[in-house]
Amino acid sequence: MTSATAETTAQLQCMQQGGPFKIVHVPKPTLAPEEVLIRQRVIALNLIDAKQRDLGILIPRWPRVLGIEGAGIIEAVGSDVRDLQPGDEVVGWEGSGAHEVSWGGAFQERVAVPAPFLAKKPKNIGLEEAASLPVCFVTAVCAIVNSLKIPLPFLQGMSTEGQAPSSILVLGGSSATGAAAIQLLRKAYPSLPILATSSVKHYARLNDLGATSVVDYKSPSVVADIKAASPGAAGVEVIIDCVSAGASQTDISDVLDPAGSKRYAAIITGVPVPVPEGVNKLDVSAWSMVDMQGGKQLIPSLTKLVEEGKYRVPLPVRVVGHGLEELPNVLDEVKTVSGEKVVLTL
Repeated sequence: MTSATAETTAQLQCMQQGGPFKIVHVPKPTLAPEEVLIRQRVIALNLIDAKQRDLGILIPRWPRVLGIEGAGIIEAVGSDVRDLQPGDEVVGWEGSGAHEVSWGGAFQERVAVPAPFLAKKPKNIGLEEAASLPVCFVTAVCAIVNSLKIPLPFLQGMSTEGQAPSSILVLGGSSATGAAAIQLLRKAYPSLPILATSSVKHYARLNDLGATSVVDYKSPSVVADIKAASPGAAGVEVIIDCVSAGASQTDISDVLDPAGSKRYAAIITGVPVPVPEGVNKLDVSAWSMVDMQGGKQLIPSLTKLVEEGKYRVPLPVRVVGHGLEELPNVLDEVKTVSGEKVVLTL
């Protein structure tokens, strides 16, 4: 890849649905007053990146710079930005997603991002680990606080509406969002029964993050296994489905306690999850952060939470490549990765 000049920067553009990708040199972004210009050092890969390429989910037009998450060093700040300055190492939600806005796209050398979508890198972790933090954290908080109305009192400024359920099941516990949700719930509710599904090799980590019991999602008797592990073997009150598990395990709602609130929070992944009559399905989008009480403080709060040990990097991070030109070759790793987060360095 030929390096960009002082006035230009390199983007990895996805030219049309399904690909191909092409490196294109474009003018360096002009900052809006609330934006920050980041020189990318790490791009964290998410399953939505591959789904956007393959299915065109939420893409208004092509070509498009994909990528929703990354980390780097601030080169410049807009006139209204107060808490960040050039030279700061930051992590952020760097993709605009579905919305007709001009900013974003992590798959480029330099990216302009609104300041509320960024956090200073916590001092006690590396930039690769830090890059994996924002999206799973925000998604888990949106599922717990916004969709399920379960307060997380240690997160300042958030809604305190609602109450803790009698028990909860996290489907896809070893996904980044699942691992985030388990530790957030455990931090807020030390005695809450938290069940999770994962493959056997991830049991120890999920127990360490706070799961009360973990069940093998591949078990032919997974529904019976979950019910047996639930309080009084009555079933669980609430489900968070991080991986559209209910699309293939269509009887998973049978684990809900018939006497409970029967709420099923499904994180939107592009795969529809059917639920039976009588189950209250709640769709979860991380983008709801922008309208939530305290939502704009969420990502900036990560710095202090991690530095104070109140929140940990949910999954081990693995570097799978280096350079924008390598990214198309490694993007499909997100489809098979299990219990870890994959990133690319620049």
